[in-house]
Amino acid sequence: MAHKNTTSVAYSVTRKTYYTPLSSESVISNLYTSIGPSSYWKWPSIAENITLYNESSKEEFIKEVEAAIRPEGFMNFGTMIEGATVFNVDSDSHLGLKLMMLDNTLIAITMLPQSRRSLNAELFVPVEMLVRELPGKEGTEILWQFPSTMIAWVDDGNQGLLAAAKVLDKKLKGLVDVIGEYCK
Repeated sequence: MAHKNTTSVAYSVTRKTYYTPLSSESVISNLYTSIGPSSYWKWPSIAENITLYNESSKEEFIKEVEAAIRPEGFMNFGTMIEGATVFNVDSDSHLGLKLMMLDNTLIAITMLPQSRRSLNAELFVPVEMLVRELPGKEGTEILWQFPSTMIAWVDDGNQGLLAAAKVLDKKLKGLVDVIGEYCK
């Protein structure tokens, strides 16, 4: 029998905003260098090769993911917003704007089994990053949410899950430092 009830959960999320004097083009170029361009999106072919759930398949999966993950520990999961999509809602529609999906599947497969209750933490993996050019081309903002603050509510009190999610926080912060070069 299907569940007919819905539930709502309120929780706090920590969002970081970094400013860099670099142009959005430079930040996005640095990001693509670090995670691969949109054309580098390897996940569909990796997922397509999963046919059996045994140790041999798991080892092959890990090998393919390791080959796809880029220098800062992430792979490109896709660009969700291009600047062109804001023409009708933003008077400065020429500004650079990208919402990126990033993933480190190896951290995810370490983290998700830590959840005692469910795989609901998967809702927050992969992670998102918004790169937004400031008006007047006065630099760029890089916005992201700490995955641990979203994942922690899934299995409140689970220190193993929280510790694994904090590894993802640290990797994401490291990526932001690299792509912004002069982040303050």
